[in-house]
Amino acid sequence: MRIVLAAIAVILAVVTSPVTAQAPPSTPDAVVAEVRRATARYLDIASARTDGYLQASGMEARHGYHFVQPTAQARALATGTLDLARPPVLLYVERDGVWQLAGVEYALPSAPVSSPLPAAAWHRHEASCHYRDFREIAAASARDCPARHPQSGEIFVAWHPELATAHVWAWYPNPDGPFAEANPFLAPYGGFTASHEHGRNPAEVFYSQFTHRIAGAILLVLAGLTVWESWRSRPFPWNSVSAPLWAAFGVYLIPSSDPESWPYGPQRFVEIFDDPLVLQHKLLALLPIAIGVIIALRGAGRLPSRRLARVLAILAIAGGATLFVHFHDGRIHFDAIYLQHALMGSTALGVGVALLVGTRSPAPRRWLAWAWPAFLALMATVLLFYREG
Repeated sequence: MRIVLAAIAVILAVVTSPVTAQAPPSTPDAVVAEVRRATARYLDIASARTDGYLQASGMEARHGYHFVQPTAQARALATGTLDLARPPVLLYVERDGVWQLAGVEYALPSAPVSSPLPAAAWHRHEASCHYRDFREIAAASARDCPARHPQSGEIFVAWHPELATAHVWAWYPNPDGPFAEANPFLAPYGGFTASHEHGRNPAEVFYSQFTHRIAGAILLVLAGLTVWESWRSRPFPWNSVSAPLWAAFGVYLIPSSDPESWPYGPQRFVEIFDDPLVLQHKLLALLPIAIGVIIALRGAGRLPSRRLARVLAILAIAGGATLFVHFHDGRIHFDAIYLQHALMGSTALGVGVALLVGTRSPAPRRWLAWAWPAFLALMATVLLFYREG
């Protein structure tokens, strides 16, 4: 496969579905028949898109366009097992707007010891950097990737390690056999076509939506823990069990918010300050860490509850205000993406104001114990249903 984006690596942490056992076909013809049975509905590319297959490459000579199903690919990488009935990658060719399914591809961390495919079918795909227009460059690590492609100038979006790949040309004849690495009969379709030279490609959009929804799930857990902490008095550290999760949330956000930047991407640390959007993401990631520290200090008796609430209020207002100037591509976009960020910003401002009002009197208002988790749950809901495009 010519592109496995960073989103796939993130999904590995949450994919737990078991791989269904199957009796492997015993002959090449049986393998092709099994693949054809599993992919017949994808002769119509609209069905593939409906089932979550995302375009992940341009037209690659003798290979075609790669469409990846992230969940199926994640399961294959997590288990190291090939499941013929669940191909993670579909290979298409296109002419005059008509798409034709040519075959499928399987990608694993290494060639499996036992599989229905012959050993010769497995090939090494070098570790690679991937760019917004689907071009790629071989590199041993993401830090070795140029921040922009040397020819097209498009930005880096992801890197994947070395993989073992195998093809089954179930829907297009191949003179080199059904399991050959490339298909000479696809030569007339040409070589690389950068079909998304402007704007993010589908895999980038998927990754962004996925990370927002992971953040929503974490915030929902934090809202529940906050309610549990305020239910009744508890000794330290049980009165601040949310603190380490808040800190871990911030640590997670630092690399995941911008995979192209420091610490894992090709951007150096100093380059963060030259990119307003990346800088904003990094600063926002520090807020959960600060909240975790404050809650821990409160639980240990080092910070009065009233002062704690006011500090949290200032952090919430600061973080919420930045979401109103959260613009992609360095300019204002009053669209659905901006509306969702503005709604999250309004939620953060609401909790900040509630905390300030609730602590004006020496004895905090009774409703204050519920305001904080309620606003967290509201923001989590927005994140859980976050969409782009």
